[in-house]
Amino acid sequence: MSKRTWMSGFKLNIHAPGTGFALMLLALTQVPVAIKTTAEIYCMEKLGQKFNSAVVAIIQCNGGK
Repeated sequence: MSKRTWMSGFKLNIHAPGTGFALMLLALTQVPVAIKTTAEIYCMEKLGQKFNSAVVAIIQCNGGK
């Protein structure tokens, strides 16, 4: 009995032009999310030290009073 896997006929061409474009598009769409998240983490870290409370820091960083 031969062992045939479902991957035996599956071949990937990672050097196709569309693959590079798709990866570049994916990376570019994630940059704004990364910047926003970094700013939120920085804000919470600074205010958390100031107020000595993570809950207060989250409320302040989200625009609350």
